[in-house]
Amino acid sequence: MAEKNGAEAKEPEHKPRFGIEKEKIMDLPIGAFRGKISVITPNTSHERVAKAIRILEGSRILGFDTETKPAYRKGESYPIALIQLATDSHAFLFRVLDGRIPDGLRQIMQNPRILKIGQGLKHELRLLKKELRVDGRGFIDMLDIAHKLDCVPKSVRGLSAIFLGFRIIKSSQRTNWARSRLTDKQLLYAATDAWACLKVYMEMRRRGLINPRWKMSHK
Repeated sequence: MAEKNGAEAKEPEHKPRFGIEKEKIMDLPIGAFRGKISVITPNTSHERVAKAIRILEGSRILGFDTETKPAYRKGESYPIALIQLATDSHAFLFRVLDGRIPDGLRQIMQNPRILKIGQGLKHELRLLKKELRVDGRGFIDMLDIAHKLDCVPKSVRGLSAIFLGFRIIKSSQRTNWARSRLTDKQLLYAATDAWACLKVYMEMRRRGLINPRWKMSHK
């Protein structure tokens, strides 16, 4: 084994292509969604639901996320409580109750021509199919892209810091998403997470970092 000055030679530390130290993220300004947030429940009028679906269908690229009531015991799990889809200016938060979602929402999530940008989608897509019978199509996983571009950290918070220059507040992440009425902080957090995925992806495209020949998660 090669040695230098009587000590084992160390391999140089890997420097990611795109990276930021976690400590430096804390020095960045806080970023959050500033557009309109609309909450859609099973009791929302057909007119409001139809308007939401028309807006979403008119956007060929959407930010996507879901929220679930957190589990604190081993073996404990809960169904999807919230589905978020966001444009640059409007976030729609769909409350899920007893496995019911609007048909229009189902069609959007199964439409391969409408891209849904999310983070770590493998588990979420599996739950969508198991719980809501949604066969997701047109989903792109930012985690896959982060691996291909050699980004560190690879979380939504990390990627937002690297490419958008702000940090996301995550304090509402493990709150109760199944409660009857969500707080303003929960609504803003949910909208921001979906919107941030969209913004990071669009910034990557603007910089020419997305290779069209990559095999993305267009599931």
